[in-house]
Amino acid sequence: MSFFKFATDEVKGMARTLESSGGRMRDASREMQHTDASQVGDSGLQAACDDFADSWNYGFGQLAKLTRGISKVVDGAAEDLTKLDDKYRQELEKASEKGDK
Repeated sequence: MSFFKFATDEVKGMARTLESSGGRMRDASREMQHTDASQVGDSGLQAACDDFADSWNYGFGQLAKLTRGISKVVDGAAEDLTKLDDKYRQELEKASEKGDK
């Protein structure tokens, strides 16, 4: 890019990391659904563990939904900025050519 400063590769990499992290956390949450807190002892502790697992599952499910598709949004934004930058460069070149005459 010639004018706009947009760290395309870095932003795309971060988006892909977020997206894959959301998926990995969702997978871990699914695995935890099959665990049983009955072996931790006291019934109060069991209930607390079950509540935590439910909260964990819900939270990571929401995070996975939010991060799903972020790469497409970032790719689109990067493409739009590149097009805008190209157009801006072309307009500056035209203005510069007119000024040279």
